[in-house]
Amino acid sequence: MTGDVEFDRIAPVYDETRRPPSAEEVRALVEMLGGCPTVLDAGVGTGRFAIPLQAHGFRVFGVDLSFGMMRLARAKGLSHLVRADLRHLPFTDRSVDAAFMAHVLQLIPEPREALAELGRVARRRVVVQLPEWFERPPSEAWRERRNRYREIAAELGYSLPERGKRYWHSIEELSEIATPRDVRVVLRPPPAGPATDERYSRWASEMIGGGRIPPEVHEEIVRRLRKEFPQDLAAFARPRRTRFVLWDASQLVPKTEKLSGLPSSRRPGGGA
Repeated sequence: MTGDVEFDRIAPVYDETRRPPSAEEVRALVEMLGGCPTVLDAGVGTGRFAIPLQAHGFRVFGVDLSFGMMRLARAKGLSHLVRADLRHLPFTDRSVDAAFMAHVLQLIPEPREALAELGRVARRRVVVQLPEWFERPPSEAWRERRNRYREIAAELGYSLPERGKRYWHSIEELSEIATPRDVRVVLRPPPAGPATDERYSRWASEMIGGGRIPPEVHEEIVRRLRKEFPQDLAAFARPRRTRFVLWDASQLVPKTEKLSGLPSSRRPGGGA
């Protein structure tokens, strides 16, 4: 899986450019993980979901490729952190009660292998969060604005590195791997207060990754983007939708690979 260097680079401003999980999202996740005291957060990042889960009494183990992101998670109070590829987890079979993953599948070209690995290490459940933008690839207008941001940044003397490739996996595609036991849709309320240019600026920062150029240069780019691409700010004020998809862990383990019969090379030691 790619993206560790990219996320190391944006780690210092990652939380600043993204809203934390809503109370409704946390409530839905806690309910779906009920009865599972140990949880693996696969792609833990800065602990945006792991910290609320820990506050609700779960023992959370975090895995990520980015040291920069995990340093922030540790500073927030997460102590069980491991650097690893989600497709080759350093956990023994059925070593945690549940596995959870959010904002990670877009980095993986083939989700089947990653889901199977989560199913291998979990005894009971696997839950994946699919945000609204995950339901479809970016529009041409979105790509055009993003490319124009990069062009203006270059004109102003700031060359932005390319982002790693992203992939979009729909709920229909994931259901072909295994039919979910439950899918919960949560409406994420918009930020409080009226839509403003600041909200457009925040969106642009998230779109490009943030933290790679000085704030005053970013604001100049946003000003020029707003002029070139007039957009109704009310579009940023509508509720967003996110899905939490749940499987029984056993559903995701390929039938040809019974856990008890996996070769030792597929059963790494060092469980949670």
